[in-house]
Amino acid sequence: MGRLLGSHADDAELDRPDLNKCPDCKCFFASEKCPLCGKVCPEEMRAGNRKREKKRRRPSGSGRVRFVEWYHSWWFILLMIFTFTPAGIVLLITSPREKWKKVLFCTLAVIYLLLPSASVIYPGGIPKLVYDIKSGFEKPVNTSLSKEEYENKCQYISAEEFYRNSQKYEEKYVSLELTVVKKVWVYEEYFYSEENYYLCTSEDSRFTVLVRDCFVSGGEILVEGDVIKVYGEGAGRKTAYDSQGNETESPCLNGAYIYFID
Repeated sequence: MGRLLGSHADDAELDRPDLNKCPDCKCFFASEKCPLCGKVCPEEMRAGNRKREKKRRRPSGSGRVRFVEWYHSWWFILLMIFTFTPAGIVLLITSPREKWKKVLFCTLAVIYLLLPSASVIYPGGIPKLVYDIKSGFEKPVNTSLSKEEYENKCQYISAEEFYRNSQKYEEKYVSLELTVVKKVWVYEEYFYSEENYYLCTSEDSRFTVLVRDCFVSGGEILVEGDVIKVYGEGAGRKTAYDSQGNETESPCLNGAYIYFID
């Protein structure tokens, strides 16, 4: 549909310095009188005498759809920031986003880039930073108890009993005497756990137990042949891998306190 002679659309040029402008009808014309109302154009509204008007910004939500390239979509920009931060920042800066959003997300991306752990990506594409934040709120052992209170809650059982009935002792306080065999790694929730896991055996080497280093009083370096007594909490069964890729499935004990036995 057309529009009236001399009128303008909302998104059109709002000023024509080379034409006269009617103060009532707001339309432009080259003659002495307004073609709509017939009013003679006053001197201050004539071409050359009138101050240039600023363009009106088109209000948001006015119905015009702006096409955004796929590489400027939020999902792709965020993906690149987490996987290749410099490229993500470039895409964000060149995207047709509001200035304040660009400044905010660029600042967060630079902070993320400068963090030492940000460049480490676990298997499955999970950034180490995400895991560090997540694990910071999760405590694998109860730290609200004193050492004496914790040890008093632990029931001493044999490695055979823990191995055969691991489900029964899940999240229960137990104490075991074990012999360290080697350090291993556990793959869970798309990444290898950062905590130290040790594959241990019963005294007769018949039953294996994984001990997770969650020691409240500070981590201990365990080596092959160490005989230990561990106070901790059952954590179900887990699959562990050694440095050669050998797989072992055993019940796991989240160790809170440890003692070396001579």
